[in-house]
Order: sequence, then C-alpha cells, then structure tokens
Amino acid sequence: MKKNKIIIGLVAISFISICYFLGTKQNSDNELDTDRKTALGSNQVDEMKSSQEIIQETTQETKTPMPISFNQSTVDSAKVIATKYEQTLNYPPYSQPLSLNDFSILNPNYFEPVTMVTQDSNVKISMMLEKYHFVSPEAIIVQVKGSDIYGVELKVQDADTRKLLSSHTMHPSQDAYLAKIKGNTDYPANLQITAIANVNGDEVPMVAQISYNQKSATIVGGTKPFVESADLVFPVDIKVEKAGLYRVRANLFSGAQPIASLVSETKLEVGKKQILLRAHQSVLPNTSEFELATFTIEKRSTHPAEPSRFGNSEIEKLVFDDVDLSGIEKTHYQPKENERKRLMFLKGMANQD
Repeated sequence: MKKNKIIIGLVAISFISICYFLGTKQNSDNELDTDRKTALGSNQVDEMKSSQEIIQETTQETKTPMPISFNQSTVDSAKVIATKYEQTLNYPPYSQPLSLNDFSILNPNYFEPVTMVTQDSNVKISMMLEKYHFVSPEAIIVQVKGSDIYGVELKVQDADTRKLLSSHTMHPSQDAYLAKIKGNTDYPANLQITAIANVNGDEVPMVAQISYNQKSATIVGGTKPFVESADLVFPVDIKVEKAGLYRVRANLFSGAQPIASLVSETKLEVGKKQILLRAHQSVLPNTSEFELATFTIEKRSTHPAEPSRFGNSEIEKLVFDDVDLSGIEKTHYQPKENERKRLMFLKGMANQD
C-alpha cells in the first residue's frame, strides 16, 4: 500500500512539473502580444487550436469528474511550484527580471568543460571549447589541459551518424594542447568532438557535442530606445539571409547590474530587418543609462523536418545614455487567462488538507 502511494505521489509531482514547465515555455514562446509584432507559424496556431479543442471535448465528455486527493509530499511540492509560478506572473514573459545568480541566462552560449580523472594516476584533464553554438564558417578551437599529457589526438564526427569528418593532432602550447578545426559549410548541425589524450601511456577519451549552424541571420546593430505605453522599446537591426520565424534574446543591464532578460519572436523576410525588444516598466530601475548585451538569435523550427538554427551577432553590446523614462506608463502586467487558470490549478492542489 505504501509503495502504491509513493508511485501515485511521484506521478503527481511529475505531472505538476510538466504542466508548470511546459506552461512557462509556452508563455515564453507563444504568448507575446500580437500588438508587439509577434508572429506564430500557421502550424503552431493549428497545434494550439487542436490541443484546446481536445481539452474542450474531453471536458464535455466527463460528466462526473472523479475527486482527486494527493498525499502531503505532493501538496508541499505544489505549494513551492505555485509560489514560484505566481512570482513569474508579476512580469510579462517578454521581460523577466534578471540577477547575477542567473548564470545560464547571462551566459547562454557557455560550454561546460569535459573533465576526466584517470583511475590509475588520479590525474585530472579537461577539454574546453570557447562556446557551444557555432555559425559557419567559424573555426572551432579546442583546448585540452592537465598534467602528465604526452599527446592528444582529435577527431570530428557527425553526432547523429558517427561518420568521421576529420582528424587532427593537437599541438602543445604554454599550458594546454590546442587544435583549430577549420569551419566547413558542409558540416551537419550536430557535431561530436572526441579528444584522446595520452596520459602516462594510457589513452583517456573525452567526448563533447556541439551545435554547428549554417548561416541564417546576423544581428548587426540597434537604435536608441523609445517609450511606448508601459515598455521601454529597443529596436535591434538584423541582416536576414533565410526567411523564417525568428526569436531574439538579449540581457538588459545598468552598469554591471543585470536588470532583465528580454525576448521577442516574429517572422522576418530576407534583407535588413528590425525586431523590437521590450523592457516592461516593472523591471526598470530609476536610471537613464542602459546597456543591451548577450545577444542570441534563433531561426525557429516550424515543422519536424526543419531544425532550429542559431545565428550570430556582430555586436557585443549596445550602450544608451540619457534615456528619458518620464513618459512611461506605470501599469502592471495582467496575466493571460490560461496563466491564471494554471495558477488556480496549482493553488487548488497546494491548499488540500
């Protein structure tokens, strides 16, 4: 009996987590206001509509809903999730607050070094790359660091098929072994890089997978922000080589202090285009100096056969002084209906005795 309760509790927790995280992602991806020039692919709209119809039909067919009860651990988990979700609803999905603790958002293209410790000699060695997403024809620079290394061989493969694309011998430098893999427009989207280090006569393999993107769009600049209703709007200039649905992200700073993570999504045609990033008044401090940095641009997948592609940015940051916020409206963000329903569901679970 206890085992059954544990299983039910785990299933319930998993269900809550899926509802929350999928809901949060859907907010970020699909709920940017249409009056902010946000566009969804037609197939995405159809998918959302189909899901809503299925939910409606299921609700209509269920004439007598079964009462559901949860054990205390599930209720406690629901309370935590409900509290966190309610906090996110204080801000629009396109303008979420940011702090120095948000490492992954502040470093969206960070590559986590691959580290191994040899069993016999207990030697620690690491393989490092400068980033995770590369854009053709960028070269890939690989470093291997550690003591008692007597040579490193490198091979590049298609991560999906394991087809060998190239082999390299890494060369020693001051404190590491280095290799520069020349960029290639024929590289697949998913690459696997394997470094085989000779450590005291033993071969120690280290494997990393990275994303190698063909050109689609490049962020090339931006213009001075302006106030519109309750938002401070930052125009960002983009050179588009492949038409499609694009998502642009950037982080807003004041000096060294992060303020907000901004995101916008819209359809772009080929040519020099512009996308608008908006910072809601609820995240803005009382200052006139702002800096926009950590740009990422992604061509979204609109069907299963089309993979997402990451573009690049020619600029590291945009700095703006003397920004006038006197005309900004101090209105609060109003959550969407489905956001409110999701919160009510979580609170309902959390309030069970």
